[in-house]
Amino acid sequence: MSEYIENPFEDGHCFFCGPDNADGLNLKFKHDKEAGEVVCEYVPEQRFQGQGHVFHGGMQMGLLDEAMWWTGYAQTGVKEAVTINASFRFLRPVYIGEPVTIACKVKSFEKGSIKLSGAIINKDGKKCTVVRGEYRVITDQYETVIER
Repeated sequence: MSEYIENPFEDGHCFFCGPDNADGLNLKFKHDKEAGEVVCEYVPEQRFQGQGHVFHGGMQMGLLDEAMWWTGYAQTGVKEAVTINASFRFLRPVYIGEPVTIACKVKSFEKGSIKLSGAIINKDGKKCTVVRGEYRVITDQYETVIER
């Protein structure tokens, strides 16, 4: 059973998830505890069109990065974490106006490091873009990154 994840931030201006950002996407993420994943439904908008009728690759990377953060938060409870690396692979086009699902899972969480994987999945259930990433837990109000 999936439940929406409550946004833990008081400032609602994040481009991807901020409810107070009129120009943003206002994404909402669901946590499926049984499957151990976080998902988000999205329909790529024309304002993010790249070449032809394809959803811009930079926006795809941003969506996946955002989804990885929400996944790390939902699965570990850690709110203060930042991306330290991410590797993306574009397998097939994502088209403007066609609904997609963004799904991510935590692969490991140890020594201040959260490793994740995720994908943008088209309406036919095929993975279009995949990511593997790592987040680092941070301390001292975003000033110090925990070293391994």
